Amino acid sequence: VIEYIQDKHHKEEPLSIRGIKKSGVINIKEFYSLFPGGPLKKATMIAGIPKPKSCI
Repeated sequence: VIEYIQDKHHKEEPLSIRGIKKSGVINIKEFYSLFPGGPLKKATMIAGIPKPKSCI
């Protein structure tokens, strides 16, 4: 998941929960269980990239 997020960032493609779901990299339920309480924000922090604009 982290590599996928970093790859999307380097390609300057927008990140979203929906995009991660469609990619098939990880099941959304599993994604939320790995990063509870804000999965995209926490995953981008671990990946070392800025949070997406879609995150509040």
